[in-house]
Amino acid sequence: MRDRSPTSPPGLFFFIIHLTELAIPHLEKTKGNIVNVSSIGSQKTSPQVPFYCIAKAGLDHFARNYAALLAPKGIRVNNLNPGGTSTAFISRHGVPQEMEKKMSEDYSQHIPLKRFAESKEMAEFLFFMASEKASYLTGQIINVDGGSLINSPAMKLD
Repeated sequence: MRDRSPTSPPGLFFFIIHLTELAIPHLEKTKGNIVNVSSIGSQKTSPQVPFYCIAKAGLDHFARNYAALLAPKGIRVNNLNPGGTSTAFISRHGVPQEMEKKMSEDYSQHIPLKRFAESKEMAEFLFFMASEKASYLTGQIINVDGGSLINSPAMKLD
């Protein structure tokens, strides 16, 4: 028997699909839309958290496919893919505060804008994506990452 708990990868996808299916009649009536929060990890490899990245890649593909399925009903589906963002994500996983601070400082050096986003910045993107101002946006994966995905290590040419 497969594990369908909400925290296992198969369970997570079963839950997301089931919840979406339950919401479709209401979304159709209200002209609502779906905005999932994924991660730029869906587009990069990370040996430290490979299953997290795999799950987020699946969520991105879910959004594209469900956008195609639901567009005829007037329901939009999109994903916001944040980069490093100041949240309780790391501390919730038992990482001590001092280590979290060092990790954030080290990782920030690889972000072209040299900082993590604030949660409020991500909330503003979510609000826009769910609003009527984004009424022509569907099936999109929006990366808000301070330039993380365009960062390339400099080659030394000497």
